[in-house]
Amino acid sequence: MPKLTYADEKREVEFSEAQNILTISNENQVEHLHVCGGLGRCSTCRVQILDGLENCSERSHSEQLIADKLDFPDDVRLACQTLLSGDARIRKLFKHQTDIKFAQAALQSSGSIGSTKQVAILFADIEDFTPLSERLASFDVMYLLNKYFDFAGNIVMKNGGEINNYIGDAFLAIFGLDGEGDETFRAVKAGLELQSELQNFANTVEENFDEEFKIRIGIHFGEAIIGMLGCRGTERLSVIGDTVNMAARAESANKEADTAMLITENAYNQIQDRVEVEDFIRTKLKGTSERITLYEIKSVIGESLVAKKHDALVKDGIKWTRAGASKDLSEENTVVFELDGDDVLLFRFKGDVRAVLNTCTHMNLPLAGGEIDENGHITCPFHGTSYCTKDGAVQKWCEGLPEDMPPENVQMMKSMKQVPLTTYNAIDYESSIWVAKN
Repeated sequence: MPKLTYADEKREVEFSEAQNILTISNENQVEHLHVCGGLGRCSTCRVQILDGLENCSERSHSEQLIADKLDFPDDVRLACQTLLSGDARIRKLFKHQTDIKFAQAALQSSGSIGSTKQVAILFADIEDFTPLSERLASFDVMYLLNKYFDFAGNIVMKNGGEINNYIGDAFLAIFGLDGEGDETFRAVKAGLELQSELQNFANTVEENFDEEFKIRIGIHFGEAIIGMLGCRGTERLSVIGDTVNMAARAESANKEADTAMLITENAYNQIQDRVEVEDFIRTKLKGTSERITLYEIKSVIGESLVAKKHDALVKDGIKWTRAGASKDLSEENTVVFELDGDDVLLFRFKGDVRAVLNTCTHMNLPLAGGEIDENGHITCPFHGTSYCTKDGAVQKWCEGLPEDMPPENVQMMKSMKQVPLTTYNAIDYESSIWVAKN
């Protein structure tokens, strides 16, 4: 008979073929968490298949849903859904009742329980910030940092990365979480743009505070552990591992090398035919025993291989979504695009861009095609209800009903509760239209 070995308990049991792992555990009095009762609706019974993955059944539909949500690697399976047809050796990933809260928290979030990914890490730090912060008032320090992080975040997001963590005046950005590839090129391009566009920001700092403002950047490419980390209720997507440490050490090496941005050899090997090198250094990084090569990049050649356009922007502390090109929205036309599952109607009014929910609050009918008057009020083409497109206030209610409508129906239609129209923030910025929720 086939055998199932529990690595942690150092126990081995026999079982008849075509039984799932949880059933085998229960029949042999092996303690095995299963909050949902073995229905594949939670992840508390999850195990890691150490040996014998070839003897495991394919994932069921319910297991696949959870595996996709939590980004399970191939060897992490739900015990209640995994049938064994031969020998296997497993490790239970949750062993005690106290572990249940972590499993439930993971399901309630949208992040990975823990997986490894090839990513590029960009680590940026402000040069000599400690003495600078001591010379400024506390309010000015926080104002300056927030303006800088907003400026830097826009560039990182534009290149397909995301700022994952702030460490005082430093930040860590990840490229590669989207799975689109070309992580290192995008990170290096973002780093070069940060340094290039920093001059205008630095000039503003000098004018307002009479202080010099420079940043140093380090970039490394490698494997990192990505997952949700933190106390229950405060978990956030985090990245840990030596890849993070190497990026931070490369950033630190700028000080001795008198450079602004250095990338590691791992990162350089990914894009060496697509960059121009200004210089390189051989050095021992803190925490390492061998000399490594760090490269100072002058410029990138061409554009990212990633075809998908990244349609997110952080500006003035608001996260915006790109709705389309500015040229496609004229004074004469309207545009409808989807934002978080809702249709949003976009148009220009006296030079401004306005955005409203494309749904009349009277009968949930589309507003597209409705007339927009000189006051910026839009009228539903079906029942004559009118709204202010700036604040959503109702201007008219059911003043365009058909003349042949029975009186009782007219009364019923007009007696419906008046609900204001949902409006959105909208801007025309860098040749694109951007929309954000109020």
